[in-house]
Amino acid sequence: MAEPRCPSCDVEGLEHIVSKNSLEKAQNGRPWFNVVHCDACGHVYGVFAKHVLGARSGPQLVVPERSR
Repeated sequence: MAEPRCPSCDVEGLEHIVSKNSLEKAQNGRPWFNVVHCDACGHVYGVFAKHVLGARSGPQLVVPERSR
């Protein structure tokens, strides 16, 4: 099976693809997202959300005409 290769520095191997928590955090201290990158050169493969608002949390839109 072929190993993944970084498009920027050509380092090869799955062990070079790492993730790191974002410095930005929610009020409860949990990171908002993970950054997946090459540990050799820093090439970013993607950013994935960790903090997701549920249906019952977060701000809600209230339209005055429809609240009656």
